[in-house]
Amino acid sequence: MSEKSPESWEKPEEAEEPFSLEDILNEFGGWSRHTEAEEPEKPEEPEKPEPSKVELPEEPDPVPDDELEDPEDDGEPADAPEKPRIWQYRPSEEPEREWKMPKPQRQPVEPPPKRHKREKPEKPEKPPKEKKPKPEPVYPQPGALFQETCKRTGGLAMRRRLLFLLTAAAIAVTCFVHLDRVPAGLNLPAERWSQILLGLLLLGAFCAYDVFLGGIVQLFRLRPGVDTMLTVAAVVTAADGLAHMGEEPRLSLSALMLVELFFALWGRVVANRARRRSLRAVLSIQGTPSAAVRCRRAWGNRDCLFRRDGTLDRYVADLESPDAVSRVMAVYAPLVLVASGALAGACSATAQRDFLQCWATMLTASIPVTAGLTYWRPFAALSRRLMRSGAALCGWNGVRRLLGRCCVTLSDEDLFPKGTVTMNGMKMFNNFSIHQVVGYTYAVLQQTGCGLEPVFHEVFVNQNGRSCTIDNFRRYEGGGVGAGIQGDVVLVGSLAFMRAMGVELPEGTNVRQAIYCAVNGQLAAVFALNYSPQTGVRVGLSTVLRSRGLSLVLATRDFFLTPAAVSSKYKIPGTALEYPNAEERARLSGPFATAGGEQAVILARDQFLPMAEAVTGGRDLYGAVMAGLCINLLSGLVGLGLTALLCWLGAFGAASPFNLMLYGLAWTLPALLLTSIASR
Repeated sequence: MSEKSPESWEKPEEAEEPFSLEDILNEFGGWSRHTEAEEPEKPEEPEKPEPSKVELPEEPDPVPDDELEDPEDDGEPADAPEKPRIWQYRPSEEPEREWKMPKPQRQPVEPPPKRHKREKPEKPEKPPKEKKPKPEPVYPQPGALFQETCKRTGGLAMRRRLLFLLTAAAIAVTCFVHLDRVPAGLNLPAERWSQILLGLLLLGAFCAYDVFLGGIVQLFRLRPGVDTMLTVAAVVTAADGLAHMGEEPRLSLSALMLVELFFALWGRVVANRARRRSLRAVLSIQGTPSAAVRCRRAWGNRDCLFRRDGTLDRYVADLESPDAVSRVMAVYAPLVLVASGALAGACSATAQRDFLQCWATMLTASIPVTAGLTYWRPFAALSRRLMRSGAALCGWNGVRRLLGRCCVTLSDEDLFPKGTVTMNGMKMFNNFSIHQVVGYTYAVLQQTGCGLEPVFHEVFVNQNGRSCTIDNFRRYEGGGVGAGIQGDVVLVGSLAFMRAMGVELPEGTNVRQAIYCAVNGQLAAVFALNYSPQTGVRVGLSTVLRSRGLSLVLATRDFFLTPAAVSSKYKIPGTALEYPNAEERARLSGPFATAGGEQAVILARDQFLPMAEAVTGGRDLYGAVMAGLCINLLSGLVGLGLTALLCWLGAFGAASPFNLMLYGLAWTLPALLLTSIASR
């Protein structure tokens, strides 16, 4: 029998009434629809007194579920029948979840075992291929090239004379036949005259064989030029003459072709002459050559030209560098060859014209006749003038390095070379020893590196000067320098510098063209100098000042050579001379100012006049070449356009060999006039 709680002991036993269906439904709700019962309001619980601390008994052992009895049944009799238990619905706090059918899980399938591949032995990695630089062309030495040019001189001159006679004969035949002025006894048929012209063209080709060889070499190198145009034009002209020899004999374009070959050969003669003259000037150098070196941004943002020591290692390469005419013709030639052939094909296909006749007409008229003389003729004349003065231009590369705005620096030796500055006398003051003062002055001037060092070296040797060591050295903007020597403060400079430094000057020492020396603030000596201006230097200065884009910068270390002194000596405007500060002048006249420079002129004579003539001559040469190049391009393009139009219209009478010959000769006049002016 189960134990009863103490509460059941106090309640009397009451008979429980049986539960009806209505009571059950009211208590638990209906089965058809679920409605949540409203929670009854909980009455406020009265405050309970705090229970006293009581020792709780130990927790009893748990009783099995089948032995538990409902406490409400305590009042029932033991023999009363058991009531059936009613299931009570208790809603869960969690929301209901929709039921979903579980997806069938696929069992993982084991992949088949992989086949083991045979391991190949690793190949050694090949080193990356290095791009080999293109080998630079090998140029001969100046002496070997000079001998080669001398050997070619006689043959070129003889072949040019022979070609001139052949060209004159072809011009005469063309004029006589076209004007119907054939001399008596020479009444030959037109076919015979055409054969004579083709024979003259063949002989002319033998005389100018080097032109054809050059054209073939250019064609194989895929760099066609004027020689390639002449080669193709000669072949097309000969083919056109042979094609019309029997049916309708007419004059060929041999006369114009021979004129173009003659000027091409003349250009080779002049080029050989220019090389020979330049190399002769270079080979006359004894010892280390001088050069006109251009340095980019040497003074601020301005380029400067210096006269420094040069080298002959790259001279032949610069001399043989392609000029502007050859570079432009390397683009012009292939375009004209393709354009003339295409236009001739168009005339033949659409207007039913003869292809060879149209192509020969267009091609011969579009060749610039004097292209070979445009650069080499004025360059040969300039080389002759520079050879006499002792200079040589470094080819077209040298011309390009002289372009643009540039400053020409003037050093002490440029203005007054060795031997032009002499000692005119000296005077001692304040009881200073002459040996000591001469030693002090020479030591300071030797430190400056000015052009007065050779003069005072002679005085130092003659007066038995005392050798000194300089402790401190300083340059002053007022026209002087200072140094500390054996505890003494030594100042060396001009008269204005001594006054600015507060040195007491006795009466009778007002000598402007003199070097003053002061020791510890006292005047020690005055050295009177004589500066002799040179005619060549005066001409060189005037030449540079006349050239547009060039200016003169004094990079002198001699504190006497100021713009006012140079202007008074050489009779040039003082405003044309730029005068940097003392530190900049020392840097510009130093050996490191020309680092990374490019030489434009080789000087056989270490003087300023050859450099001035070469610089101004190279700049003038550039203008002449550009003007001549424009004339040649204009003649070729106009000739191509006119002949294309005449061939399209079929006006071959207007495009006759006589008219085309006159057209080519007419364009040679302005080109020859321009090159003659540039040569002078």
